[in-house]
Amino acid sequence: MVCLGSTLAGTTVALGQVLPAEAVRPARQGPSAASRRLFCVLIGGMDSDPTPEQLAGTARRDQGNSGLYRLRADLQESDVEAVYFNWNGTRAGELAHPQPPHARAIVDCLREHGRESPRDRLAVVGNSWGGHTAYEVARTLAASDRPLALDLVVFLDPSSTGRALVPPRNRPITINRSVNYYTRNRFVWGPLKIAENHDNIDLGDPSTGYLRPDGAKYQSPFDFPAHVAAEWDERIHSDIRRRLMELCE
Repeated sequence: MVCLGSTLAGTTVALGQVLPAEAVRPARQGPSAASRRLFCVLIGGMDSDPTPEQLAGTARRDQGNSGLYRLRADLQESDVEAVYFNWNGTRAGELAHPQPPHARAIVDCLREHGRESPRDRLAVVGNSWGGHTAYEVARTLAASDRPLALDLVVFLDPSSTGRALVPPRNRPITINRSVNYYTRNRFVWGPLKIAENHDNIDLGDPSTGYLRPDGAKYQSPFDFPAHVAAEWDERIHSDIRRRLMELCE
């Protein structure tokens, strides 16, 4: 199955901008046997459509408009089948489509893969508005007469600001495990009150290891550049990859 996609809300990075995270390609992770065992959908933010250079594979690691599109490429190098959508369900490069399919396109993509490869693990990673879309996808799957389980859903500084009056509070039953990396910005979800099989990772807490003296201000109550930086942070990406590859064990 070929199913390509795009990125999420408020995470635009200017082409050529050097980001604070290390611009070093990560080491290959996971055995080649993991191929076709894990299917991962990545959902980007409001303005995070990949640049033409990213789509062509010519952008440097610290250049572009979509950190999750870069993560998608890293996962593919680890033999993970990874696809990318924009927050509105369009494919990479098509964010401005006049009639976006929204969460339904992602639901259909997951169901199609589930039919073709029923033994594969399924995961979703959503950043900013993409996190809200990931929630919509899981909720749609749960409301169906044919629920489809998601082995892991990763929320990366998810936000519903501008899309919903209040952020989601209950996790759909189709999510087996979830993790939420969040800054202390007031326009994001913050910690989720989920008791089981869930990790809240406060990027603004020094004990979690993501703060640096000259790095993104994840601890600030309103710092949009920190929200953008979280999408590109190599350390966060490394931890996400680790959690995803554990699904293949």
